[in-house]
Amino acid sequence: MRLKIKILKFLAGRPIAIMDEHTAVKINVHVGERVHIQDHDRAIIAVIDTSRGGLLKSDEIAVSNEIVSALGLREDESVEVGIAEKPESTTLIRKKMDGCKLEKQEIFKIIQDIVNNALTEAEIAYFVAAVYKNGMNDAETKNLIDAMVSTGTRLKFNGKVADKHSIGGIAANRTTPLVIPICASTGLIMPKTSSRAITSAAGTADVIESIADVEFSTEQIEKIVNKIGACMVWGGSLGLSPADDKLIQVEKILSLDPKAQLLASVLSKKISVGSKYVLIDIPYGKSAKVDLKEGNKLKKDFEKFGKMFGLKIKCLLTAGDQPIGHGIGPLLEIRDVINFLQGRESIPDLRAKAIFISAEILELCEKAKKGKGLAMAKEILDSGRAFEKFREIIEAQNGKVPPIQEIEERLGKYRKDIIAEFNIKIKVIDNKKINFLATVAGSPMDKGAGIYLYKHVGEVIERGEKIMTIYSESEARLKNALELYHRMKPIEFNAFN
Repeated sequence: MRLKIKILKFLAGRPIAIMDEHTAVKINVHVGERVHIQDHDRAIIAVIDTSRGGLLKSDEIAVSNEIVSALGLREDESVEVGIAEKPESTTLIRKKMDGCKLEKQEIFKIIQDIVNNALTEAEIAYFVAAVYKNGMNDAETKNLIDAMVSTGTRLKFNGKVADKHSIGGIAANRTTPLVIPICASTGLIMPKTSSRAITSAAGTADVIESIADVEFSTEQIEKIVNKIGACMVWGGSLGLSPADDKLIQVEKILSLDPKAQLLASVLSKKISVGSKYVLIDIPYGKSAKVDLKEGNKLKKDFEKFGKMFGLKIKCLLTAGDQPIGHGIGPLLEIRDVINFLQGRESIPDLRAKAIFISAEILELCEKAKKGKGLAMAKEILDSGRAFEKFREIIEAQNGKVPPIQEIEERLGKYRKDIIAEFNIKIKVIDNKKINFLATVAGSPMDKGAGIYLYKHVGEVIERGEKIMTIYSESEARLKNALELYHRMKPIEFNAFN
């Protein structure tokens, strides 16, 4: 059936089309099913929704901006619309749900269909759950990495291209905006692409976005990196591993992060940006994503699969029993970073980890001799060179490093201090609970929302002093966060006189 395009100018995150419910009956398509939209020699598969009450005429179809961009459509342009065939991938996903091994071409087919939007969000969710439940063997994992790289674009830079990645899960832990400028100051090429938050209250992209742009085309990234030597951007806008970004959206909803997809997510992105030297931070601990045993297994897996794709890779197992730094949430974390880089605040745990990771990268890339990386990283940080490189990166990404006062004015206007009712010594700070608490307050969507922790494990807080401050941009969200704090008890402590 030929229908006229109606552009409603809405972003859906995936191709969505809307037609009048009577038109849908004529085509015999139901809500949530797929349609094939053809415009001359270009076509796209979209998920259908319906409307009633005169929003659309019987000969019209409304399309999301994703479809407009993909097909280059204009208002009132005529397109051919029909039912899309059920993709073969649905059968393959069922095969994985049954615990069977997927062959190389089957994995490629699933990933290609994810990239082409041939699978609905629900079908992708079944794939994520199947991999989580049944796992993938080495051959499947290698093929998954290969498929995710092959279905995306790739960048190439001259010089030593290095990168770092944390598997996440630790509240705050904002080492990337420190490590990247430290290492880039030595001439290393650091095209850092980051995801948004999956299991934490904010990802690096969410944090940098609070003061600069993070969405760029591959051409723009190449221009920035060739000029500055580094970037800190969101990988989802680059098409480097497009299937990964769609998988991450579903993983976030399900709060699942299957190991095979974690490996494929990290390595596919590093391969796609041309990195040859890669450092992986694997925090472990009771409230981290992995314990020490699981961390060691993950370390071996990263090294094994990295070697298969020609990467010089090193994994660090780091303590992840509690948050690192003070601020948890985009603006609170960038405040920590800027204060730290400008020498206003030491933040000992964040400083130690950032210098340690930087030193390991400098030695891995032979910018520093063995055992000399720590001294080099400290000198770059303390001399102000790291801050200057950070400023250059932010400005290249159409941003500016704001005064601290400006950041503080943008923090959530609804806030509540949690006060110690007696003298206490902190025994446990649960990462998962703290991250969840910050998300309930509105992080990372609300840049000014989150938590500020005043003390860490082992430290004493006297009666009447602040344990934390919860920030929110909504009175209702703050109320929910406070109720959750008292019910969930994310901080355990011993009281004394």
